[in-house]
Amino acid sequence: MSKKFVLYIAPFSFPNGGAAARRIYGNCVSLKAAGYDVAVASAQIGEYKTRYNDIDVYSFNERRFESLPRYLKHFLYFNAGAKAIQFLDGLDIKPSAIILYSGYSPYLLKLKGWCYKHKVKLIFDAVEWYDPPNLFAKFFSPYYLNIELAMRFLLPKCDGLIVISCYLEKYYESGKIDLAVIPPTLDTSSVVPRLDGDKTEYVKVCYAGSLGIKKDFLADIIKAIYQINQDGVKVQLHIAGLSFSDLQNKGFLQGLNLIKVKHIIHAYGMLSHNDSLELVRSSDFSIVFRPPFRNVQAGFPTKFVESMSLGTPVIGNYFSDLESYLVDGANGIVCDDYTIESLKSALLRSSKLEDLNTLRRNARLTAEKHFDCLKYSSQLENLLN
Repeated sequence: MSKKFVLYIAPFSFPNGGAAARRIYGNCVSLKAAGYDVAVASAQIGEYKTRYNDIDVYSFNERRFESLPRYLKHFLYFNAGAKAIQFLDGLDIKPSAIILYSGYSPYLLKLKGWCYKHKVKLIFDAVEWYDPPNLFAKFFSPYYLNIELAMRFLLPKCDGLIVISCYLEKYYESGKIDLAVIPPTLDTSSVVPRLDGDKTEYVKVCYAGSLGIKKDFLADIIKAIYQINQDGVKVQLHIAGLSFSDLQNKGFLQGLNLIKVKHIIHAYGMLSHNDSLELVRSSDFSIVFRPPFRNVQAGFPTKFVESMSLGTPVIGNYFSDLESYLVDGANGIVCDDYTIESLKSALLRSSKLEDLNTLRRNARLTAEKHFDCLKYSSQLENLLN
């Protein structure tokens, strides 16, 4: 081994685990570039050992309860991590460091003792801080209490933290713990951008999400698109992750003329990740529009990073660390706040742009400068050392 062996533990599927899996992969590429041997241990059900892009992937077969009711699944969740410990005990060569993504208290409580016994560093990759949905959950839900326990008391006892945002950095920097601030990353050399194109009759704006994502103001996005078209501004919204029926059933189209909506709102349902990226690449803008709640401020939108890498400028408001990367009129259009009127104003400006290709090129340069995984190898190396 060229350097020490680092094991990433993922309590979900890898590499097919959405933005979380892509976060892990980006950090693994950074570690490999720094000379580390890296593997991923996933809770997915599957073959014990596989290979993904030169990274060993182990499955410790823990996620057996996904089809159960939510509260029963949350109850069983408190034994989570037990199979990860069994997997670690069976390794002939123990890692010098473990990086845990998610898992929170059940995983941390088990891994802390194992790592202490085997003299292995325990690093936590912190990418969010969930807000409980209501007061009952805040004070009585074991699931959300477990998250608060982990974020406030267990994470500071780790040997180091990887944090995705300055919000998390500011929270933990007062403690005696090593930190590395790393946004979502990707290998920009493997992403083919769109850097030019002719202006069309309609500005094509895309949104990628799912029914489970409540932090995006999708209803407001749809209303803004609808209202601005009523004013004669030609903007179309293309949605990946939800179908037109989903939009209707969830009330996103309530009060709107469906005949007019079908001309300006195109919803494709669930798409593969590659198809979603192609939709973003073919669009004039992607849209990232969120309120400044704690879970939003603590995280960082992977879709912003992917859009920049594809050369697709972003329409959005400032939250999390976007103020450091989204430059109005250069690689996107900034909304003054998260109101519908602010978004409508930004959409109006997008329709008047004559030189979109400059924004595309600047977006791609932003990704290469700030979000390429090779930029963060030294930070991870310093954290592990």
